[in-house]
Amino acid sequence: MTSSSALSPALLLPRSCRHGASSMKELQTLAPISPARLSSLLQTMKRPRRTPPSTPPTPQTIHRLHHHRRRRGEKAVSVGQSLAAETPEWVPLDLAESELSLPLTFPTGQTFRWKRTGPLRFTGAVGPHLVSLKHLEDGDVAYCVHGDRPDGAGARSALLDFLNADIRLGEIWEAFSASDPRFAELARLLRGARVLRQDPLECLVQFLCSSNNNIARITKMVDFISSLGRHLGTVEGLEFYEFPSLDRLLAVSEKDFREAGFGYRFATCFPNI
Repeated sequence: MTSSSALSPALLLPRSCRHGASSMKELQTLAPISPARLSSLLQTMKRPRRTPPSTPPTPQTIHRLHHHRRRRGEKAVSVGQSLAAETPEWVPLDLAESELSLPLTFPTGQTFRWKRTGPLRFTGAVGPHLVSLKHLEDGDVAYCVHGDRPDGAGARSALLDFLNADIRLGEIWEAFSASDPRFAELARLLRGARVLRQDPLECLVQFLCSSNNNIARITKMVDFISSLGRHLGTVEGLEFYEFPSLDRLLAVSEKDFREAGFGYRFATCFPNI
């Protein structure tokens, strides 16, 4: 039994600290360590390592970045340009949660081109505009347009059309609920679920990809088709593109479509669009 002023290392040291002895017997032969000394040692071991300071990119790295962006048709990033993430400017959309619920509208199979980029936040392309939507603290919906020189007015108009915002769900659902008790019961759980007004070609192609398929594979196929369009930007590590034109789709070879996992869909669907 050890005294209160000197404790055996075998009784006090954690297992991770016993690498200096091959057995408990050897530990017991070590000189006793005072509680104050032991506390000091443990604090030293728990102290986190300092992260080395970041260094600026080398000229070779900058050259590779410029070359990569030129190959993709993007503007090269100058050395003095900030690479920090943009701070989006959120603008209210005048749509309450009862008129538009993002979780009940986007990840429901209507579209596979909008991605979740944060809590109650979704990002996608509306024509040539890269847009994010999110719920504010009061439940209302706000949007932001990404890009160096976003067309705010044009993006808002296109977004409202895409969301079918001129149709007021509240009035319709109240009328349906008054006529159908079962609908009234379900409406309490599904308020804000809205049908999107998508571009006809974009909607048709996604429908063809969904034939006899699962969500993961549909998403992969739609992502491939989207990548054929103009690159709009990156949000939370995800790439977004304007949907390609029909001429661009028809210019893709059968080999490329099959390698992307389209299988029979290329031969039976795409030539007939």
